[in-house]
Amino acid sequence: MPTWLIWVIVIIVVLAVIVAVVAMSRKRRAEQRRARADELRQEASTHAAGLTESERQAEELRAKADLAKAEARKAEQQAATAEEGHQVEQATYEDKLREADRLDPEVNTRSKDYEPDVWNDQRSDSATTTTAGQSPTTGAHRAPTSESPTTTGPETETTGPGTSGGTTAEDPTPTTRTRPPE
Repeated sequence: MPTWLIWVIVIIVVLAVIVAVVAMSRKRRAEQRRARADELRQEASTHAAGLTESERQAEELRAKADLAKAEARKAEQQAATAEEGHQVEQATYEDKLREADRLDPEVNTRSKDYEPDVWNDQRSDSATTTTAGQSPTTGAHRAPTSESPTTTGPETETTGPGTSGGTTAEDPTPTTRTRPPE
């Protein structure tokens, strides 16, 4: 046998061994990957039960959030409606006070600083603090009359328990009012 033929046979055998080793390593790697893929699938299937539970919780929380948003919108609309109603009532109330002040000959509605005091009109005379020339019920400036007191200095009046002024349910403590000179 010629030497070149021996070399060809040796090369073919070596190549066959190399191809066999490479094929076996690929097969082993493929089996390792297949085994790892099976492990990952098993882990994923164990987590799948948790996925449905977390999805249910997420949907439940989303529904609660949507309900809360709807309730908040409804509450905002109710608040806006109530505020509008209050403003209408307040305007009607102030209009009635202005009409009463316009009809009252003691109230000067043409004064620059005339504005009906819409919050003091429900208090009694003994509970309101007034200054000379102001109406005790509306706080509006009255035109001076012969009944209005005129003094040259500040006048102090104290009301409370044991005094002629008495107390009110709104303010049980004695009060001191000072009237500035006119």
